[in-house]
Order: sequence, then C-alpha cells, then structure tokens
Amino acid sequence: MVRVMLVDDEAIEREGIRMILERNRSNAEIVAEAKNGKEAVEFATIHQPDIIFMDIKMPEFDGLVAIEKILPRLPETKCVMVSAFDTFQYAKRAMKFGIKEYLLKPSKVSEVLEAYDRMVAELSEKNDVNKRLEQASSLVEMEFILTLMMDHVHEFSTEDWTKWLDVENTKGFVAVFSFQSESHRPDREQKSNWYRTLKDGLSRLPYQTFAGPLTGYQVPVLVKYDKLTLDQFARDVIQDIQRDLRDCQLCVGVGTVIADLQDFSRSYQEALYALEQVQSHPAAKYQVFNKQLAEKRNERIYFEEEKELLEAIKKGDSQQGTYVFDRYFQSVQQDTNYQVQIIQKTIENFFIVLTRMTKELGLDRNIQMSFDQFETATQIKEASKAHLQRVIMQIREWRSTGVRGLLLQAKDYIEAHYQRNITLEEIAEEVGLSSYYLSKLFKEHFQITFVEYVTHTRLTKAKDLLLDDRISLKEIALTIGYKDPNYFSRVFKKETGLSPSEYRKQYF
Repeated sequence: MVRVMLVDDEAIEREGIRMILERNRSNAEIVAEAKNGKEAVEFATIHQPDIIFMDIKMPEFDGLVAIEKILPRLPETKCVMVSAFDTFQYAKRAMKFGIKEYLLKPSKVSEVLEAYDRMVAELSEKNDVNKRLEQASSLVEMEFILTLMMDHVHEFSTEDWTKWLDVENTKGFVAVFSFQSESHRPDREQKSNWYRTLKDGLSRLPYQTFAGPLTGYQVPVLVKYDKLTLDQFARDVIQDIQRDLRDCQLCVGVGTVIADLQDFSRSYQEALYALEQVQSHPAAKYQVFNKQLAEKRNERIYFEEEKELLEAIKKGDSQQGTYVFDRYFQSVQQDTNYQVQIIQKTIENFFIVLTRMTKELGLDRNIQMSFDQFETATQIKEASKAHLQRVIMQIREWRSTGVRGLLLQAKDYIEAHYQRNITLEEIAEEVGLSSYYLSKLFKEHFQITFVEYVTHTRLTKAKDLLLDDRISLKEIALTIGYKDPNYFSRVFKKETGLSPSEYRKQYF
C-alpha cells in the first residue's frame, strides 16, 4: 500500500482528494489528514507517509514551510503541492525542495490521479534502485572478504574496495563463526535463518563488521578494531546472538589484530586454528588466538601438506592430489594423537576451506561432507578420499569446459524468463555459479552487466510488440516484466531516445 497524507485547512478539499483516490486507486491508504502546517509536520513524523498532498495557503505556517521542516526528516517522501493561486513564486520555492507536482484548485479527477501515479512510479523506481544497490553492496562485501581471505590477486585494488565499502585501511581482526547443529543435515532455509540472525546481531555492534558468505557451517567476519579486548568481543557476541538462534549452538575462533587489510589472510588462518580448538572441546564457545596457540600450531606437521594438497586440487591433478592426501591424512592422525573426533572435525574444516577455494574459481557446488556416521579413522580416510576424487574430477571438467558455456546458459535462461522478476541469485543457482562470480564473469565476457542485459532483452521484445498496433502500451509493459507502464516508458526512452508511442509512430 502507498501511504498518503492530506493537508488542507478546508475539510471539503481533503475529502475530495480522499474520495478520488479511494474510488480509483486501490493501493492508496490515507494514513493522516492535517488542517494546518503545524499538524502536517507532527503527523508526518508519526505516520511517515509516502506521498503528501499539501495545500500552500494555511494557518500557523504555510505548506512550503511545512515541507521545509518535513523533507529533511523524511527525504524519501514525495510531495504534491495544491493551491488556488497560480503563483510563479510559490512554484519557484517548491522547486528548491525538488517538488515537481503542482495542482491548481479546483483539480480535475484526472489531474489528481496522474499526479498520484507519477509519484508512485518515482517511489517504485527508487525502491528498485535501493534494492539493487543493497544487493550489489552485499555481493561486493562477500567478494571483498573472499578476496582477502584467499589472498587472491584481484582486478580491484585495496583502495577500490575501501572506497566502495567505506572502510579505511586501519586495524582490525578476523573472527570465524561456526554453527553447531543438533540436526545432522539442516536444510538451506535453516542455514539461511542462522546466517541472517548472525548478520542482524553483527549489525547491532557499535563498530564496523564485514561478513563473508556462509560456507558449510562457517562464516568469516572482518571486524574493525576499536580498542576492544578480543575475549570481550567473543563473549558478548556469542551471548547476544545465541539468544536469537534456534536448534544450533554458535562458537567462534578469533584471530589476532592486523594493522593492514593485506594481512587479512593471516588473521583468518589464525581464527580457523582457534576455531579448531573450540570444536575439540565440547564445552568451549570461543577461543582467541594467542602465543600458546601459535607455538602449538607451529608444531603442527600437516600444515604444509594441506597447502600442497589444495594446490593439486586447484589444478585438477588427480594423481598428485591422491598422493598428497595420503601424506596429509597420516600427518593429521599423528598431530591429533589418533583421536577420531578431532580427525573428523579437522577433515570437515579442510573441506570448508576447499569449498571456499572452489568458489573463488567460480565452481559453486556443494562439496561439504559430514563424517559423523563414521567410527574409525580408516572409514573417514576412505570416504574423504573418494569424495576428494569426485571434487578433483569436477574441477578438471570445469577447467576443460570453461565458463563460456555456462554464461551462454545464463543468457538463455534470461531470454526464457525475462517477463518475470528474475534475480542474479536465481540465475546463478540455475547454472551452478556463485552470484558474485557470475556477475563478474558476465561483465568480463559480454562487456555488459546482468541488469543491462535483462533490460536489453526486455526492450528488444518490446520493439517487436510495438509493431502490432492492436497491443496497448500497458499490455506490452506487463508482457515484458514491467508492472508500471510509466516506468517502462522512461526506461524505453532512456535506451532508445524515443518514447514507446514515438517509436510505434515510425511504422504506422
């Protein structure tokens, strides 16, 4: 519903506009009526309308003064000025506040409705833009975290990232959160709810945080350092967020403070190791990386093998991968004193790291594996080796096939479904790529963004439909996926330089 406030010192004028809107626009909801400028300011603050029909000449103070007080508080609100006087000075003052709609009393029904429709179209367009910006910011944030976490060389510099995300290159640390589920196989919706709960909790913190994607059961988070103690951070966050979580326990490993974003990868590795210690002690909820853990980690004999194994997998080298995995697993057993539960968690964490690496390649497949059902180290080894072989085969096929086939598949999907509100996430899931990677590849290979391609596809179809003069502009807009014909007309003119009507006239 569109929230509307009517402001006029004459009740009959307010009643007239109310009647016009209620009879002709089912999406209009009159949330307040004010009889002077003072009430208008008060009611606008309380009811926060989307659109205000504002009379100019009123007691207390006039409509323009009221608007001057309202708009700084409600910058998204649209205003339609109403006056019995066709005065240029009033119109000139109104333009200073960005007001483009001006009705002269007595207004015709059609004039009121046209002004209302134009305001609704602007609101709808603004909401669409804000939604796309919000989605883009979320994708950029995830890409930023993954880039730093994997120590990946990227086309964007650190300065580019910090400018977009408004984060200065100052001190911070990495925390890796993990959800411990009572259910062995939580579904996608459950995990999405956990992730949203974590992000909501992080947003309540008095300092800046950037969350990476949920991979397996883990979420890496970059926290801007604000002279807080790391133990206090871990305790407070766990207690606060755990209250809102259902059917799972939250734990966290925290890396040391870094002075430069380029060292993010080091703090991330420390946080991962700290998290491993938490998972090997059932009663623990958090662990901060410290000097003792650093000494213990330096004694870990499988660290280099893990790096070598990841490199072999990345290349799709099955023979080398199998050879290194046998050495790696033997080292894990020795390092964990052959304790099956700790071996289990270590291998599960390895597959989480592997998942992030494959996502960075652009291969967005579910390669997570649970080892809860296995009772011996031999069973874990055989199951994980078989699974690893499948992953290496997928990567090898991925490398030989390339990404162009998947991108063409994405374009085919857009052309088949452009008439509805398709999203980047939906298409990414369809072709098996992560959304942030699909967006990047689309631009690199086709020199056009995802949104631009959807718009281009819709307008190409619109041009065909415009050649049939039996089809109304409204029908064409709805057919190609635009609910608002006015918005369709603006997009069409922006792209072609002609309105739909002007384009049609060329052929008739």
